[in-house]
Parts: sequence; structure tokens; C-alpha cells
Amino acid sequence: MTRLRRFFDTLRPWRRFGAGWRDWIPLGLVVALLALSGAAIWAGPWLTKRIGCNDGFPTAEIWSAGAECVGLSEGPYAFGLDEFAPVMQVIDRQNRAAADKCDPTGTPVTVGVLMTMTDPSVGGRAVRELEGMAAGQLRANGTGCLHPMRLVVGQVGRYDESSNAVDVARLLSDRADVVAVAGVGLSQQRTADVADLLAAAKIPMVADLVTAVGFDQNGSREDQPVFDGCDPDITYPRGIGNDYFYRVAYRTSVQIEQLGAVVPAKPDFIMVPTGGSDPYTCTTLPLMQRQFGGNVTEVKFDADELSTVPQTAKRVCGAPKDVTVAYVARGRDMARFIQSLDEEFASGHCAASSVTVVSTSDGKRLQAAESDLYVEDLRNKALRSKSFTEGKVRLLATTIGGADRPQAGNPNFEVFQQTFAAAGFDPSHTDDGWAMNAYDAVATVSQALRSLPANKPVQRSQVNTAINGFSSAESSVPGAGGPITFDNNGNRTGGVPLVMRVCPLRPAAADQPPRTTGVVVRPGSAIPQCPGTDG
Repeated sequence: MTRLRRFFDTLRPWRRFGAGWRDWIPLGLVVALLALSGAAIWAGPWLTKRIGCNDGFPTAEIWSAGAECVGLSEGPYAFGLDEFAPVMQVIDRQNRAAADKCDPTGTPVTVGVLMTMTDPSVGGRAVRELEGMAAGQLRANGTGCLHPMRLVVGQVGRYDESSNAVDVARLLSDRADVVAVAGVGLSQQRTADVADLLAAAKIPMVADLVTAVGFDQNGSREDQPVFDGCDPDITYPRGIGNDYFYRVAYRTSVQIEQLGAVVPAKPDFIMVPTGGSDPYTCTTLPLMQRQFGGNVTEVKFDADELSTVPQTAKRVCGAPKDVTVAYVARGRDMARFIQSLDEEFASGHCAASSVTVVSTSDGKRLQAAESDLYVEDLRNKALRSKSFTEGKVRLLATTIGGADRPQAGNPNFEVFQQTFAAAGFDPSHTDDGWAMNAYDAVATVSQALRSLPANKPVQRSQVNTAINGFSSAESSVPGAGGPITFDNNGNRTGGVPLVMRVCPLRPAAADQPPRTTGVVVRPGSAIPQCPGTDG
């Protein structure tokens, strides 16, 4: 009995110690609650931005940017954009089946696709661009594949003051499996920022849509660009993506040379938006003036205020002659301009006998159906208008790549069309050139990968060296728009873009969507008539 009492006596200090801890429990709960509250305050913005996207499941790679979702997706997630769901599902299936037809010893790679799905400068063409990337992936993982290619899609959202484009690019650069990036974006300052970030990570980039001068590795020095009308805080005059940036689109200086070859006479007007915030327009205007000898009358409108576009049409219509207008603006405003010209002719207020509008490649936006119903209505009205159908109003625009249809000596356009259809995409989505150039961007990366050993991991530097080697006819990429080679600054060389007359929108078969056609305009020849029209 004495021994048992002594044993219990030894437990008394521990009981006292336990009682002391119980006294501390309320304070501990308060401290824990304060810590959790602090964590919630710290993580609140992070969580709030991410809980609205990706079906409500928060992730570091997808977040909300205003009214849209941005980030990375390599599965079927389409950033809440229904029109992109089918192509994202195709990419998801192709990612899972990437190795099915490749060398069994090949090491897999990931290629980033960097694009804006939602910027107003893009419209419905963004879906076509991504479809072209997916078709390029299908072709890359087909016969002769050494390295299975997966795609991870980076949606950067709208080009505004936010850092979304750079943040999405940074996520790509941090992924060790990403060996190259296709797409990159549009001719915007943010694209220059992205290119410099990716170049610092030694990631080669193949841009499919960037055409503005300044957007190459030395700032397009050979083109003698003028940046005086652009914003003062831009960086692209110094060049972008040093040693790692390439583009399969023909730059605007080359496009304007081709316009000058088919329309040698000085235009009566140059239509240009106010301000210098858009690199595509502020760098193109001086090139257009130079091409036609300078002192061409500039007719300005406010790109943020549609009511100013009809005012420019009234001014153009004031000249009693055949009028030529050089259009130096984004294609999103083209339909409004052509419709406004038609309204002037219809009302009898247009003194001009005809108006020919000449534009760089963004003018071919009229050949792509718009996702915005209001803009699509404008496009249909413009392309079906009486003056456009009769040829009183004509639109000439350059291709962004080397072709927009099969041509003699270039069997690869037909290969592109067949692959595009095999992926399940609408053939009419190849009309405006964005799908083709996106396909060619991926084809350039694929061609580089096919030159590397199958049984060794692929390094970014190896891919870059291989792309840099595409510099002659003997070592070129068999692109859908013709052979692709690059100069020392990453610009496409060899061949030239075509100048096309965009034809009216005609009804199609019952089971087919209406689509536009175009006819090639040759230097030294009259502007050809569109098939089935009066002018």
C-alpha cells in the first residue's frame, strides 16, 4: 500500500504540469486564430483571384484578371471561353497520345503556346490561331517524330496596363520541360517584355503574328524605322528577345513594299488612328509615307470611338475621282470603314467614282468570322454591301505569310490543309492566314526537334541552335506558306507575301458556312475582278 501511494505521489508534478498547459489553451487558441486571420489576409487576394477560374479549383497557374481568366492549361480547360473548348479538347487528346507514333526511345518535350484569346485586336481569329497550333502538333507527332510534343497553352488576356502577359510567360520559363514557345503574342510592348523574359531563360521563340518593325533582335535597323510617333517609354526600338526570337510572319516593311509594287501611284489619303500606343500602327505609318514619297494626306480617327470612322469616310468621299486610301490601322475597324463608304455611296453623297483601300496583313481580318455578334454583323454588312459587291469599294491586303491557298511548287500548303481537316477543324478557318502561320510556327520547332538525337534529353539551347540554322534554301523549314528561313535578326527571309483582293461574302451550300475568297494582285497588272461579281 505504501509503495502504491509513493507511485501516485511521483505523478503529481506531471499532473500539475498538465493542469498548467490546460491554463494556456485559451491563449493558444487566440494566437492560432490570429495566425489564421493573418494568413487569410495575406492569402485572400491570391485565393480570390484563383477561385473564380478553373471551375472554382484554385491553382497557381490559372487566375482571374478582371472579367477573364488567364494562365496556363494543358488539359481541356478553356479559360471559361466556350468557343475554345473544342480545340482545347483536341490538344488534351493529342497531349495524352503524343508518344503513340514517335520513336519509342524518344524523350518527350513541351512547347508553350503563348497567345491572347480575348484582346479586341484579335477577334474570332484567335480560335483559328490555336487550331493551327494543334494541327502543327498533330503533324509533329506523326511520321518521323523523334520527340513526342506536348502543348501547354498560355492565355495572356487583354493587352492593357496589367502584367498578365509577363506573369504567364514567367510560369512557362519556370517549367523545366518547356523547350520552346510558339506564338508569343501580337505587336505590343507587352510582347517585347515577354520576349526579353523568355530570352533571359534561353527559351527560343517562334512568333506567328508579330509583324511590326522593331520587333526583331536588332530593332529592324536595316529598315530604318521611325519611332517618333510611338509612346516614349517603349523598348522595342532596341530589339527584343536577343539571340532567341524568330518570326514566320513577314514584317510590315516587306508587306508595304509589295503593296507599293501593285499600287505604284501615291495614295490620296492615309487613314490612321490617333495616338501612338499601338506599335503596329505607329511604326507602319512612317513606312507607308516613305514608300509613296511622303506628304500623303493623313485622315485620322479615334480607334476608341467608332463614331469617328464614318467621318473619315465622308472626307475620303469628297474627292471626285478614283480614290486610293492606304489603311494604317487595326483590322477590327475595317468593316466599319467599308460599311461607312457604302452608306456614302448609297446616299449619293460620295463624289468618288471608286475607292480602293490598301492594307497590310491585318486587313485580311475581314475573312474571319467574328466572335462578337455586333462586329460580325458589321463584317457581313460590309462584305455584302452593294458598293463592295459591284467593285466601287475594293480592299487589297497582304498575306501575313507566304500564301493563303495551294500554289505551284509548294505542296506543304495541301499537307497543312489535310492535317487541319484531320484534326477536326473547319476548313474555312484557314482563309485569313492565322491558322497557317500558327501551324508554321509549330512546324519550325518540330523541324528543329527532328534534328536532335531521340535518346537524349532536349535542351533549350539545342532547339535554338537548330532554328538559327534555318538560314538557306538547303536548310529551311517546309512551311505551309512556303520554305521558311531566317536572317541573323530572326526575320523571315526568302519569298514575299502576296497581295490579295478580298472578295465579297457569298452564300455557301446549306451545310457550309459562308466564306470569303480572294484573288492575287500581280505587280504591273490591273486589279483582277472577283469571280461572280460585276466589278
